[in-house]
Amino acid sequence: MAYSLEYGIRTVPIRMVVYGSEGIGKSTFAAQLPEAVFIDVEGGTNQLPVARLPKPSSWSMLLDEVRAVRIGEIPCKTLVIDTADAAEVLCIRHLCQKNNWESIESPGYGKGYTHLEEEFGRLLDALSEVVEHRCSVVLLCHSIMRKFERPDESGAYDRFELKLSKKVAPKVKEWCDMLLFCDYKIFVSKTKSGASKAKGGARVIRTSHNPVWDAKNRFGLPDEMPLDNDSAAKISALMVGGEALNMPPTIGISSSPQPAQNETVSEPEKSEEAHASADYSSAEPSHLAALHDLMASSGVTSDELREAV
Repeated sequence: MAYSLEYGIRTVPIRMVVYGSEGIGKSTFAAQLPEAVFIDVEGGTNQLPVARLPKPSSWSMLLDEVRAVRIGEIPCKTLVIDTADAAEVLCIRHLCQKNNWESIESPGYGKGYTHLEEEFGRLLDALSEVVEHRCSVVLLCHSIMRKFERPDESGAYDRFELKLSKKVAPKVKEWCDMLLFCDYKIFVSKTKSGASKAKGGARVIRTSHNPVWDAKNRFGLPDEMPLDNDSAAKISALMVGGEALNMPPTIGISSSPQPAQNETVSEPEKSEEAHASADYSSAEPSHLAALHDLMASSGVTSDELREAV
């Protein structure tokens, strides 16, 4: 079988996880994403003017609603699961009923959580299929503070993590392209008596890893963004193919293969490039000269560009 190489940045739907404390505005933020449809597992969007599917009463119903979005029965550009920790509860209930367990720990030490990891992976696989069908996916999740100790350090410290079981949480973090932590920005100052006093409380989005929280993004976002409409608009632009903030136009590779130093371009290629250039100059305004040159060098015609748009 013959294979061909792809060059440059691919514009594809995004797999995103947004987590934070209760009431900070995760659902409100997700509601501003492009054509969002919610699967409201925990019933937290009743006061929001959003499109939502019926609240799933079982794990099977949740998977079936995801399937309905994947096959196009439910038109949307962003599927929001609100929340992942509520979905995990449905998954645990499903496993206990299926295997006649009293609790997830009934099978023995750690075995129940291994089954939980595998079963929750079915949901992540189904959501990946939704992404493959040109629809972004957002998992909302609550945060929890846990003790953490590195093997190369002597002391433990508190950090914010996903409110999921210890085997499911890493799987979710690996699955997503963007992990955003919604937090309150608080400053601690000393009073005249020496007591500590907290000030501030502005809501922010953390986009990069820190010892105190998990976060990541692959789009050159600032380390910290305000949790407001402007940030939602910027992230929405990424989800519909907009350029990332501060991202260079290429990442170590050109958008098309370049000939070697002593290599000459064949006459058919030259004539095709000249034809493309003529096509641009006749079909587009003169102030788009830079776009004409880029399209000509890549062999893209105006008709192909219009069709893609």
